[in-house]
Amino acid sequence: MSGIPKKQKTISLFMLAMMNTAVVVGLEGLPEVAGFGLSLIFYYAIFTLIYFLPVGLVAAELGVGWPGEGGVYRWVKEALGERWAFLAIWCQWLQILVWYPTVLAVCAVSAAYMFDPTFGDKAWFVLIFSLAIFWFATIINFKGIHESGWITSFLLIVGTLLPVLAAIGLAAWWLLDGRESAIPLEASAIIPDISSVGQVVGVLAIFSFLSGLEVNSVHFRNTENPQRNIPRSLLVSGVLVLGVSILGALSVAVLVPVGSINLASGTLQVFEKVFGVLGVPWLLPVIAGCALLGMVGHIMIWVIGPTESLRVAAKDGLIPEVFQKMTKGGAPKNVMLLQAVIVSIICTLGMLINLNDVFYVLTVISAQIYLVMYALMFVSVIVLRFTKPDINRPFRIPGGKLGLWIVAGTGLIASVLGICFMFVPPDMQDVTINATMFTPIIFISFAAIIGIPFVLYKWM
Repeated sequence: MSGIPKKQKTISLFMLAMMNTAVVVGLEGLPEVAGFGLSLIFYYAIFTLIYFLPVGLVAAELGVGWPGEGGVYRWVKEALGERWAFLAIWCQWLQILVWYPTVLAVCAVSAAYMFDPTFGDKAWFVLIFSLAIFWFATIINFKGIHESGWITSFLLIVGTLLPVLAAIGLAAWWLLDGRESAIPLEASAIIPDISSVGQVVGVLAIFSFLSGLEVNSVHFRNTENPQRNIPRSLLVSGVLVLGVSILGALSVAVLVPVGSINLASGTLQVFEKVFGVLGVPWLLPVIAGCALLGMVGHIMIWVIGPTESLRVAAKDGLIPEVFQKMTKGGAPKNVMLLQAVIVSIICTLGMLINLNDVFYVLTVISAQIYLVMYALMFVSVIVLRFTKPDINRPFRIPGGKLGLWIVAGTGLIASVLGICFMFVPPDMQDVTINATMFTPIIFISFAAIIGIPFVLYKWM
């Protein structure tokens, strides 16, 4: 990755845990899982064990063993060859591509709450603001100007962690003041309702909200005492991600009835309701401004990230020549322009469809193709442990080969099952997708996305 100095300062256990937490936790996912009520505690705990921690441990071993540029592309290439490596980074890039509109919508709604919340319901406002933010972020990175780590971290803390913690505090005050909760709070509600496959399928979107740890793999090699601190940082960040995500989503569920939750503004609805009761509505634009900063910081991190792997693939000639053109800063110029155009089209189409449905469909497609990449990553760590055992790895998945099979095998099975189950229509109150159209739409989209890189590879 460009801009990395020759001498790197070591990263402490605390800093690594904070980085892991910041890259995973975001405001955009809280409203979507709030509809599950207390049962989301159970779901998050399960997904942390079978997915979040395996991703972190596998990314840590691969990141310190193959610390050069390319990330997932290089790991899969070392284990399975160029063809599968291209599929892996294609899935990583496309996952981010279809995820952008959901985060951009949160940006637009946050901006609306700074002036007039009703603007968040106007499709034209959401579209114009979303496009402005994304093209701005693209142009900044297109020119090779990268935000410093401290500025980005500041934006994420101020704009994500603080609003979530404030929402949790307000929900706690609401309940302690004896006010009514919008969801049942009995302990029995923690056990989920699995009377239908559709109800289980609706929860699988949580995969998307626990993804991204591999992005930090470049930092693992600079960790103090990696064999000890990497698993500890994953444990700490796992607890933080669980705590912030669960309590943040529950704050939305407690204060906003399921039928009234807006998937773009659900977190801000919490503040709107409580600030109104407290007689301090003037604080709402302040919180909305913080949320906007957090989302912009989040986007700034991701706009350039996946294209860096494509830049490495371009060196191998795996993408058409027109997309191999680089800026002076080393960013793939035409890939980023194509990315901005596709995101603009997806955002525009979002004006014609129920926004909640758009959110869910994009989340499902995003999660499915990301799980394909993770499945290849889990396979790669197993293959490389046997085919290249002599490569120096400052960190290895604990437990020897048995630990490797348990961790990577669990993640692989979870990824494959997640992909398959997401073809089933969900049973969610806030999603009104036509059940007969859902599976064909998801299947065609998934097949097209997976098939394109093989066509491009053969063409090149």
